[in-house]
Amino acid sequence: METTVTPKLEFAAVAMTFNLRRATWVDGRNAWRYRKRSAAAAIAAADADVVGTQEGSLPMLRELTALLPGYAWLGEGRRGGGLDETNAILYRADRWTPEASGTFWLSERPERPGSRAWGAAFPRICTWAMLRSTSNADVRWTVANTHLDHISASARRRGIALVAERALEIAQGGPIVVTGDFNAKPDSEVAGLLRAEGWRNAFDDASGGAHQAGATFHGFRGGERGRPIDYIYYRGFAAEGVEVAVDRARYDGRYPSDHYPVYARFRWT
Repeated sequence: METTVTPKLEFAAVAMTFNLRRATWVDGRNAWRYRKRSAAAAIAAADADVVGTQEGSLPMLRELTALLPGYAWLGEGRRGGGLDETNAILYRADRWTPEASGTFWLSERPERPGSRAWGAAFPRICTWAMLRSTSNADVRWTVANTHLDHISASARRRGIALVAERALEIAQGGPIVVTGDFNAKPDSEVAGLLRAEGWRNAFDDASGGAHQAGATFHGFRGGERGRPIDYIYYRGFAAEGVEVAVDRARYDGRYPSDHYPVYARFRWT
């Protein structure tokens, strides 16, 4: 009697972390009004399923998604509601449906909008979403997106510990990706804490690892000399299926931001 073997179907998605650089007139020719189309082009070029953004205001996000048909976004400002910068998550609404989402503050009072702790210069937040595929109800993942403090090492360390803990609770054992501008190098306490807790840096899956990935912040000057501060960490995906890249291209002759977008492809089988 012959037996039929059903082939395994592979399902893939691209996650991106992208510090958009806030809209400010001091950037001159690099101000948001001049590069918003370049930012949209970078996201479209990666065919990103989800984009964890940092520093985007609500007006910036509205302008960005207007240039990206098929994308929606979720999140709120770090001072609550529409106030101040966000850690918004953009997602392909034709591919993914949010089953749940929210924002919490990196402080001793995570549910209090605008709360700040541990010497942080600003309120810091994490926005998360549990996403289900629109084409395969069995495919789900959780994406959490943050921006760690640029001043306080304690705020970075304790902030990422809170993000990691909360993310695992939210994911309920499913695959999870954490994106963000960590303001920390690959050998930092932040990286060490995540590694000790079983998280994997997507850069570790590339040739040379995180130490050879090059800079992800470039201040509109370009180049790759240095080390990354923007990362994609994950759990629940097989490492051999992950691909990661830093996009150092110009679009329409402009860098989309003072940070390079970083993106990684994850696979379900």
